[in-house]
Order: sequence, then C-alpha cells, then structure tokens
Amino acid sequence: MSTTTVDGAGSLIIDDEQTTKRHSRSLDLQSNERTAIPVRHQRSASESDGLEMKMAAEQQQKNMSPSVTIKHDSRHSSATPPSVFSIYKKKLSSPYRHRSLHTPSANNNIVGLPEIRSQISKSRASIGSAFTSLYQSSFNNSTTTRRFSTPVNNPDAAVAMHPLNQQKSIEEEDEGDIKKVPTYLLDQTGESKRSLPYSLQHEINQFAIDGFAKKYFATHKRGLFRRAVPMNELLCWTKDSIKQPLLLSNRDSCKDALKCFKTLQMLMNDRPRPRHFNFIEQLQSILSCGITRGQMRDEIYVQICRQLSKNPRIESTRKGWEILCVVCMTFPPSKNLESYLHHFVRQHHQNKNSQLVIQSHYVTAKLNRICTRGARGKVLSTAEIERAMEAPFKPSVFGESLDYIMELEKKKNCKDSSSLKIPRIVTFLTRAIYQLNGKASEGIFRVPGDADAVTELRIHIENGNYGSTDIEDPNVPASLLKYWLRDLADPLIPSDLYDSCIKHANDKEKAIDIINSLPDVNRRIALYMIRFLQDFTDPEVTKLTLMNVLNLAMVFAPNFLRCPSANLKTIFENSKYEQDFLKTLITSLDVNHEDCAYSEQKVLGRIKD
Repeated sequence: MSTTTVDGAGSLIIDDEQTTKRHSRSLDLQSNERTAIPVRHQRSASESDGLEMKMAAEQQQKNMSPSVTIKHDSRHSSATPPSVFSIYKKKLSSPYRHRSLHTPSANNNIVGLPEIRSQISKSRASIGSAFTSLYQSSFNNSTTTRRFSTPVNNPDAAVAMHPLNQQKSIEEEDEGDIKKVPTYLLDQTGESKRSLPYSLQHEINQFAIDGFAKKYFATHKRGLFRRAVPMNELLCWTKDSIKQPLLLSNRDSCKDALKCFKTLQMLMNDRPRPRHFNFIEQLQSILSCGITRGQMRDEIYVQICRQLSKNPRIESTRKGWEILCVVCMTFPPSKNLESYLHHFVRQHHQNKNSQLVIQSHYVTAKLNRICTRGARGKVLSTAEIERAMEAPFKPSVFGESLDYIMELEKKKNCKDSSSLKIPRIVTFLTRAIYQLNGKASEGIFRVPGDADAVTELRIHIENGNYGSTDIEDPNVPASLLKYWLRDLADPLIPSDLYDSCIKHANDKEKAIDIINSLPDVNRRIALYMIRFLQDFTDPEVTKLTLMNVLNLAMVFAPNFLRCPSANLKTIFENSKYEQDFLKTLITSLDVNHEDCAYSEQKVLGRIKD
C-alpha cells in the first residue's frame, strides 16, 4: 500500500484508497470486502451542477493558498488498469472535471488542506458504494419479502385446462363450424372424434407440393444473369427439358434424373418420340432405375407429379396417370414424400373427369399397400405393365380383401361362381393342381414354378379367363395359390387372433375353435385349404412328393398367419409356433371338402374321431 504525505499542520499518512478520487458518475464497483456505506442521498442532475460550482470555488481558493502543492510519486508512474465501467467516464464527465486535480492516466498524490480533501471526499461519493449498499439492502429484504410466488397445486384448474376437456364434440358446434370440418372427421365417432385440434389437422391436410418443394427442391437458375426459377414454375407441367434434378438429394445422379425426365416426357407425348421408340421398354427402364437406385424413387415420383400438375393436354394427363399406376405398384416413395404424394393424389378424388377419379382412388390404395410391403424385387413384365395400366377399370382378385373379391364375383354373375361361397380362384387353382398330377410331383408347394408362367397365369385370371390353359407344370398353379393367399389385403386369419394362435399352437381344441370363430368367407377358405392339404399327407403321396405334414405346415404357415410385429427376431421366433398351429389343424381337423365351397349352411370344423 503506497502512502501520501500532506504538508501543513503536521504530517498525515493517507492510503491510496482515500487519495485516489473516483469520478462522481463513475461506475467502478468497489471490492466486496469493503464495508458497505449506506446511501443517505443520491444527487440529481441539478445537484451535480451545484457541485461543479462548489468545486470551482475550491479550485480558486487552492490557487490562492501557498501551502497547497502537488507531488508526483514515481512509484505510481504506471497507468492504472482500466475498470469495467471506465468507458463511460469520458461520456459522463463534464469538460470542467477533465481539468480536475485527479488525472485518470496516473495516480497523483494530492497535498492540500484536509478540509478541502474531506469535503470533496464527502461530496463525491462513489456509485460503487451505492451499488453495494443497494445490493445489501435487497439481500436483507429478500429474507422477509418474496418477490415471486411459489407454484400452487390446483388439480381442478389442471383438469379444466386439459386439451381433451377443451375439445367440443362436432354435434355441439354451430353450423358454420361444421361446414369447415373435413368430411373424414365427420365420419369419426366416439373417442376418436376430433382427436387433433382443427387448426393443426387443417395444416396437415393442406400439406402440398409447395411446402415439400421449398424444403427439398434444388434451386434452378436461368438466363444471362442466372436468376432463380420461381417455385411455382417448378411445380407445373413443362414441355422443356430440365438442366438439373428437381431434388437436392439427387445431385450425384444428375444424368439419371435428366434421362428419366426426358423419357417421361416422351412416354406422355410431351416430347417427340424417336422412330423406334418402344413404350414398354422405356417404362421398364424408369422402373429399373427406381428399383436399383433408391435415391431416384422420389425424383421419379416428383417428376410425374410435376407433369400432371396443370397439364393442358388431356391425352398427356391420361398417360401420366397410367404411368403413376404402374410406378406405385413397383416401389414406394420415401417417408419425406409419402404425405405429400397422398395429398396430391387425394386432390383428384373430386375431379370432374370420372376416369381420373377412378385412377386416383386406385393409386391411393396401391400407395398404401406398397408403403407397407416395400419395393418389388424385379421389374414388371410386359403383361404386368399392361395389366397395371388398365387395372383401375378392371378390378383384380389379387391384393384385395375377401369381401371385395366376393362382391366383384357377384357382379360378374358367372355360372360357375353363382353357387360358390368362396372365391372362384381357390377352386380353380386347387383343381388345376389335381389335374396336373400334383400328388405325384416331387417337392410340390416347395419347388417354385416358372416365374414367367406364373405371371402369365395370373394375368389370365385377372382378365377373367378361368378356362383351360397350356400350363403343364403343377408347380405353376401351386405357386400362384400361395401367392394369392399371401397377397390378400388382410391375412386369412385376422391379426387380432394371431396371439391366440401362437398361444394355443399345440392345443387342437383351441386351434379348431379359433378357425370356427373366423368370418364366414375366411372360415370356409381356411377349412377348404386344410382339407386340401390333408390329401397330400397320405403316406403313398408323401413317398412321391417327399412333402410330409411338417413340410406342408412350414410352406403354408406364412400364407395363413402374418406376424404383426416388425421385429425380425420376433418374426423368426414365432415362425415355429405358426408351423405348429397349422400342423395341429392338418392332423386334427375334420371337414367336408365340398361343403366348404357350396353348402348354404354354416360349415364348422370338428376334431377327427
């Protein structure tokens, strides 16, 4: 601690803390170790002006006193480190105070009258002392007065503010609000009604391509000044080619994206075709690109939607929807595009063009299916593409629900199917296996039939032709029978009974009771198929086919039951119980074969004697 000697009446030693005067408006804070000085009064701006006049008088008196001298202490020649608030000193101090006895660049020892020093010290109290006293007073008051209230537990208010209690039922809303509610919400009943706030549900339903485009579309530029192409133009039909992929994720597949768009324009007759242009082969090239290169799937879907948006040509629009029908049967869109694509297709459900309405409903159903089951392993054949393009107007018996298939066959009013209680395809394929001597075919139901022959037979049936065919291999109708069961929209044994089947896999009474509890069409088909498989368990037949009851149960169990879990470990572990369940039915169930297909009475399975 440095000291300062004051000449005059005796010697007085004063430490630097008292000698170094702070500016009256300085914001330098004092150390917390010092004792807080209570603030009796804080000066206003007018009082500061009075202080300046007082300091001017003191300066004049000092100049007149011969005993007042200023000594510079060499020990304090180094500049004092700037304080935190030193940047305010120049702004807040007056011009006169810059010429005061205290120099901010160096610590000076002031030698003068004790009275002058004490008056200046009292009048120029540090704001740091004020801050310190204020802090201490606030701290003392905090022990007695709470500035913030503590949380109060109010269960009644919590229940009243719960979102479910604030939702009004649709019946209680006025007529104007009901008109704003989407139709699909009006169809909901019970607890599912208005499960989401209308504003949020409305935003979800209004999800359109512009929102997807702003997030995932690449920026396209054109012209000499490379100006960005407006998003509205990127979302509409065009007869021009594109210079880069529509999506940001396909910059590495630029050539494939440009080629696909060029091919798509030729398929839709938006671009002149070459002389030897083959429609099916070019469409297969697009499908192959989507199957083998997953990152191109969204690009293909977005390109098709762009060419269908505000397309002025009717023929081009029809071709575009036919292409979309084929694509949605081959590979699914990504999760990012799925919601937009569904919204885009649903926008055309109320179109004035009846054909377009039928196609849009068909695409919606196939999108739901392909998004659940995943992409195909190979490109569709020529016959499959032709069938897929006309499928919206010629419903198929493959991939549909059993109720829909039965209604479809009733509309056809076929002579053979008028008395049938199960789909005609079941009896047609089982009889074909018998006629082609399937009981003597080694590996029947295990050995797959020729893929092209199976596809040809499927197209033959989808076109309504159940007559004689040129097929000679019993493995072809056997493979198609398994495919039809596996391809049903809903499993033959509903998913809500799956756990019961696994639990009672080895209990013949429980297993038969589960089959008897199925809906009528499901029950008849299950009983018919079990009785059909029992014909292949005869020891004489097994010697030729090499397919015992365990092999048959292993092959057909996935066609009867579908594990609802997506966990591969669970699926693998449950497969054994699925096989045991079907083996129990094959060995224990007794039913009449013809009654399952033609009897007007309710047919139930029973335990063998």
